[in-house]
Amino acid sequence: MTTTDLPQTLADLYATIPQVLAVVQGGSVTAGNQDASSDIDLYVYCREDVPVALRRNIAAPRAQRLEIDNHFAECGDEWIERDGRAVDVMFRPAASFEDHLHYLLERFEAHQGYSTAVWHNLRTSRLLFDREGWFARLQAQALQPYPDGLAQAIIALNVPLLSGHINSRAAQVAVAVRRRDLVAVNGILTKLLASYFDVLYALNRVPHPGEKRLLTLAASLPLTPAGFVPAIEQLLTVTPGTLDDVPARASAVIDPLLDLLAVHGQRPPAWGEPV
Repeated sequence: MTTTDLPQTLADLYATIPQVLAVVQGGSVTAGNQDASSDIDLYVYCREDVPVALRRNIAAPRAQRLEIDNHFAECGDEWIERDGRAVDVMFRPAASFEDHLHYLLERFEAHQGYSTAVWHNLRTSRLLFDREGWFARLQAQALQPYPDGLAQAIIALNVPLLSGHINSRAAQVAVAVRRRDLVAVNGILTKLLASYFDVLYALNRVPHPGEKRLLTLAASLPLTPAGFVPAIEQLLTVTPGTLDDVPARASAVIDPLLDLLAVHGQRPPAWGEPV
């Protein structure tokens, strides 16, 4: 069996379960940025919960290692095939997923990072089974142009979180540095970069590709701050001996993005009111 056969083989097995509405392949393979470590990501869309026993019956006979009914993020099953390939299957309630797309693309609901990652996942998924044509209709809807209102909402929410808000990531990291709290600094930088890339992709009107290879993928965007890749790489080389440099390094990442937003008329007004 080849790698390309496995997703369809699994989809055919899940298609025998009445609760399953559609099965698609997503992740880095369908997005075109896979490597030798990429696993097989399947998304099973359901009208109702799929019984765990049925899921186990599909995975167990073929797995050398098996984890059924994980809830670390989405409900899912993971296993290692006997030939060593990793499989990650996520079970999504179809109605909730459709609601998410509605709130995103029609009501412009922004988040603190990764606002459009699910939209990107939907756009790039490969359809393997579609009982009633539901997924094909949803995917066709997802191929619409990036709404300006959504981009503006993402930028308006995340820019103050980067800098300007009393409790912005820049302010938080300065406090953590004063406390000499290396763990807190790293946690704040993770949140800072989540908002940073959300803003950058919104500025470019491109759906967010998710957490993998962000520096590489973002470097190909049409609009990027000059030198942002080495600036982010330097920001992430935090050691106890370089803690005092972190606030300035954070500014060296944030400020060029804010300048780029301003050049393109996308920078939101300053947060707060004068006193």
